[in-house]
Amino acid sequence: MLGVSLFLSLKVAISSSPESDGILDREIIKKYQKILLQEPSNLNAHFNLGILYTRNAHFDEAIREFNKVLEINPNDSEAYYNLGNIFNKKSLFDDAIKAYKKALAINPRDAEAFYNLGNAYAHKEMVDDAISSYRKAIETNPNLAESYKNIAYLYKEKGQLSESISSFEKAATFDPKDTALLLDLASSYESNGSQDSAILTYKKVLSTEPNHKEAKNRLAMIYNNKGVSLALQGKRDEAIAAYKEALQNKEDFKEVYNNLGAAYVDKGMIDDAIATYKKAIEISPNFGEAYNNLGVAYTKNKAYDEAVSAFKKALSLNKNHAGAHFNLGVLYAEKGMPAEAIDEYNEVLRLTPNDLSALYNRGSLYLEKDRLEEASADMKKIIEHNPKLVAAHDKLGDIYQKQGQLDDAIAEYKRALEISPEMEDALQSLEDTYRLKEKEAKKKGLGK
Repeated sequence: MLGVSLFLSLKVAISSSPESDGILDREIIKKYQKILLQEPSNLNAHFNLGILYTRNAHFDEAIREFNKVLEINPNDSEAYYNLGNIFNKKSLFDDAIKAYKKALAINPRDAEAFYNLGNAYAHKEMVDDAISSYRKAIETNPNLAESYKNIAYLYKEKGQLSESISSFEKAATFDPKDTALLLDLASSYESNGSQDSAILTYKKVLSTEPNHKEAKNRLAMIYNNKGVSLALQGKRDEAIAAYKEALQNKEDFKEVYNNLGAAYVDKGMIDDAIATYKKAIEISPNFGEAYNNLGVAYTKNKAYDEAVSAFKKALSLNKNHAGAHFNLGVLYAEKGMPAEAIDEYNEVLRLTPNDLSALYNRGSLYLEKDRLEEASADMKKIIEHNPKLVAAHDKLGDIYQKQGQLDDAIAEYKRALEISPEMEDALQSLEDTYRLKEKEAKKKGLGK
């Protein structure tokens, strides 16, 4: 979680080129060892040996030297501080915490000690203690950017996004071009539902690294999601703009092309929709949903043969695609192929037995084919699931009328009109059925 960086304390200035660091350190170590042979209580020699041993990862030797410093001067806060650093490096976090606390008891204004104490607490998953230590580091040194950053990660871990964002924002003021930090800040904005802030932050990353893949991908995803939300609100133009922005950041985003196609269909821009669905398919030749939607667009353009081909391709990729079966059923009905349409609706209902639209369409075709019992069963099932569906009551009335069950037909038309008093078809059918009933009554009277 935390990239722990330790602040080292040096009592001497040691400078060298990177290539000669190791050689020079060994020479200096030998010099200090000679000094200590003559002066075993030389505090600075022990301290600087500790620093050199630490720098070269000889941690046990470094611990020995800093303990020697403390034997000579029990109040040397920097010795405790450096012991804490070594214990942190060795993952001895309890020992590190004790050492830092001793350092701070002697020097309570040591910002670096508070910071590294926070690191030790963080490694032990003592989150609240870590945050408290980082805050004390900031109180002492407000420019300690790493403390703000680590506090942000800890709050994020706790699920306190507002506090996390506040700390990320503060950390970002110290290094506005820290792309890793900005990515984490943008991600936090996303988690908090602040899409616009996330977009601005990802754009800051791209201003520093124009080809940063993760930032571009996340921007594309946000704009896609934004487009979906706008489309659901009926804001078609804004949705189209968002989808296009997504594609500026990720040119091969097949789902965005699919969504953009739907927005074009919604606006009646069918030719644009067809071109867009074809682009999605070009990117992903096995994108079944794009083939299904392409079929819908072709249907709206009355290009029925192309639509059939698109729906069949969708079904070749997924034979259980209920939407493609349904759309193919609608298309076959439009082409005057009721038997084929019924077969497709049967497939829909095999996959989704309570699909009311498929039941209604199949029932209507059964009625046209005078398969009245089957038509009646479909309409009754619809009414069972949704008693307020006026069209089903009206259609069931038609079925009863054909079956000669005029009282049942009248009852269904009346139910339809109770739900929708302005439904002209039901009102006309009710009047027709009353006339039929009167004719039948007259025939019976003449027969007597």
